[in-house]
Amino acid sequence: MTPTTYRVRHGSTNKELDVKPSFVAGGHYSAYAEVRHLKRMGDLDGAKELLLRLVDATEGEAAAEGEGCGVDPWYYEQLAMIYRKKKQSADELAILERYERQAKVPGAVPERLANRLAGLRPKADE
Repeated sequence: MTPTTYRVRHGSTNKELDVKPSFVAGGHYSAYAEVRHLKRMGDLDGAKELLLRLVDATEGEAAAEGEGCGVDPWYYEQLAMIYRKKKQSADELAILERYERQAKVPGAVPERLANRLAGLRPKADE
């Protein structure tokens, strides 16, 4: 086993798999389109649980790759949207602060999430 892999028990088969930190249930986190489907079906709790696992995976990959590799902001943004929709402002603030602590990939989303976080912080202090 390499330093960037670990053993997990897989589903109902309880089979152990060697996976990289960027994998969720045997697949790379970027392959999950299921989040959109869950949200469309109104299963926000299911989407939230999957997104939390995907956030862990993107953070694991960024840590394993080292300097120059950032997390994918889409998962954090989707979680923040779910938390806002469910009126869970403390959780929305927490996921945006978690994102703020990560290395970032270039693009418009990191700035958008930073602005969203800045807008939430004064509300959290009230």
